[in-house]
Amino acid sequence: MRTSTTRTSTPDLRHELNGTHPRNARRVGLRFYSTVSILFLPLNRYNGVTMVHPHAALLQEFQISANKLVPLTPPEIVEEAKKLVQELSANENAGVEQIRQALIYVGQKEFPYRKAYEELCAKDEEVRMQEIVLGKLDASVKGKIEAVTTHGVHILDFVKSSQFEALDSSDRLAIDTAVLDAHDQLNQQCDERATSRKASYDELVARWKATEEKIQAMIEVLKGMADRDPKWHDEIVGRARQFEEGWSVVERDPTEEEVQKELEYWARVLGESEDEEVLE
Repeated sequence: MRTSTTRTSTPDLRHELNGTHPRNARRVGLRFYSTVSILFLPLNRYNGVTMVHPHAALLQEFQISANKLVPLTPPEIVEEAKKLVQELSANENAGVEQIRQALIYVGQKEFPYRKAYEELCAKDEEVRMQEIVLGKLDASVKGKIEAVTTHGVHILDFVKSSQFEALDSSDRLAIDTAVLDAHDQLNQQCDERATSRKASYDELVARWKATEEKIQAMIEVLKGMADRDPKWHDEIVGRARQFEEGWSVVERDPTEEEVQKELEYWARVLGESEDEEVLE
């Protein structure tokens, strides 16, 4: 959040308190989440003294994500995610690897529900976002944005640019507030759409669950390839680990295409290594 004293009005204070400033927001599925807020760092108590968990920032990301799993995610997954956050936050010995494994575990479970939710809602979202924002601005501010967006620049890219920073503080505040309100409106519309089309949603969940299982099976094949040549073992294991970390609720999803390319690459490398051994 910008620290300028000219931007201390109520809307910015709201962003600061609930961690939803639009230019700090990052997308997870269709939901918008802020970067970590120190207001909610997980705390533990030792002998009456309150202490910050050594991995509080990572736990806070987990907490935000667990609280914002997409609508229609089964309640048992939501509750399990929240329970894991609580248990890890209460355990001062919980390390980064343990927390990351929990993130991967929850993310992989949520994956089919989130992808189904996205597919129902995301097709026209960028267009609707821009329409909502422009509709909330007065003519003078709207004209300044349209001078940029008419050339194909999306509103969310504009607010991260130096051109946005060049606007005066009142215009920036008006745009920030309109973007935040548009986020909320789009999220509500997507919730309603997914609920009203539950049958379609369930079909999409089944399809994405099959995709998740196929991708994981491909990752397991990649892991198995590591044992074929000690020379490449650690590198292959590392690549498989990177793909699995993609299941995490705070990372980018692994894709079938990416894992397939990796399998094809290592099949060539290992085939060449085996050919060299035969020649020797």
